[in-house]
Amino acid sequence: MEIKVDVAVVILTDRVGRVLMQHRGPDKHVEPDRWGPPCGLVEPGEDAQTAAHRELLEETGLTAALEPCRVVEQVGADGVGVRFHVFEGSTGARQEDVILGEGLAMLFLTREEIATRELVSNIRALFGQE
Repeated sequence: MEIKVDVAVVILTDRVGRVLMQHRGPDKHVEPDRWGPPCGLVEPGEDAQTAAHRELLEETGLTAALEPCRVVEQVGADGVGVRFHVFEGSTGARQEDVILGEGLAMLFLTREEIATRELVSNIRALFGQE
């Protein structure tokens, strides 16, 4: 599989273990109206960790220490190879500290609440459950 796109993904948990999740907008080319962690394309000349920090700040207004935890390679529905660089971190931020910079909503959710949402198709792989 030839990788044509690199994406930085941020799995951020708060003090009580809730995970920050984004409700993607209906205008998104990939997986519109679904829930997933904050993420975005790695820009030319940028490394994945820098992209993860940039995307977290752009989409939420938050900063956090992020550690690389896994890389997931997949072929998208359009046949394009995608490499997801997944970073994990924790924050002392509360819901009211989150600034919605992209999408319909950005919420800290419990694992039980996450399970009730319509999720991006690769969520298990991103969370390291495959």
